[in-house]
Amino acid sequence: MKYAKILMLLPLIAVFVVGCAKESDEDAIQGLLESSWFVGDGAIRNADDSTNVPEGQDGPGFLADTIGYVRWVRWIERPVEREFYIVVNGDSADVTITAHFHGEPFGYGIFVNNDPLGPIYQRAISDSVIRKVKLYRDDNNRWRLASFTVADIYTIGTDNPVTITELRARVESRDYEFIVTSADTYFEKDELPIFYPSDTVLVSVTCSCQDDSTWAFLHHGTGHRPGAGIHIRQPFYRDNTTEFSRTWIIAEDSIIHTPAVRHSATDILGWQTLFGDSTATYYARAWCLPYIVMEPGEEMPDDEE
Repeated sequence: MKYAKILMLLPLIAVFVVGCAKESDEDAIQGLLESSWFVGDGAIRNADDSTNVPEGQDGPGFLADTIGYVRWVRWIERPVEREFYIVVNGDSADVTITAHFHGEPFGYGIFVNNDPLGPIYQRAISDSVIRKVKLYRDDNNRWRLASFTVADIYTIGTDNPVTITELRARVESRDYEFIVTSADTYFEKDELPIFYPSDTVLVSVTCSCQDDSTWAFLHHGTGHRPGAGIHIRQPFYRDNTTEFSRTWIIAEDSIIHTPAVRHSATDILGWQTLFGDSTATYYARAWCLPYIVMEPGEEMPDDEE
């Protein structure tokens, strides 16, 4: 009888062990993602008000269409809770990371001034973000990043959805180019944009908005957590109705030690969001992606600090 009781307990022990192992995997994966250089919320800031006239290599006089006067800043209600949907399959895992960004006047939202003598307009923000990550378990039983998508930020429930169809970064001096055409494309670490400290990058984006035009902004320089790196926001030039471009000098990021991981975002806002009156609403789209700054021959950064 004692033998039968022991046999009955064995399945319960097995279930308990499997359950603990699964929970441990999920905890380890979430811990890695929360501390990773590559998947932190580095491109997401609540105060991003550094709008300057874009400067090309040869100065603005050589490019036809620059943005008019506008000053704007997003203030997002904090904290922002990221949700992790983790599916473990043996030695691999798939994760979907989501979050919501809200800002309701007064005190939060996007604040816009498009006339030096005019009022500051406040518009409510309601954005979602999604990023997908693949991981693998290495020979030391540690979870590692395999690949991930851009973080795709989009406005919820707008009548004027914004679409990004291509993002391109090119370093002419060494014939290097990075292109992304879908928010669902996965990139391994060595497939991310890799820049040298001396690089000058031409960034271009193709985008559109239903029933409105847009303007594009480039964010760069931020680290994976608050206080790491610096945040720079610069407007693009308009090349035509749906295409924007600008130069980005990597040295502006003021990176002292390499290799380094920083975060960028190509941020598209609706024209009425920027230049409309008090009746205008907020709508935007952004693709956020980490990039690596390193000297030739340096090793790739590890997954986390």
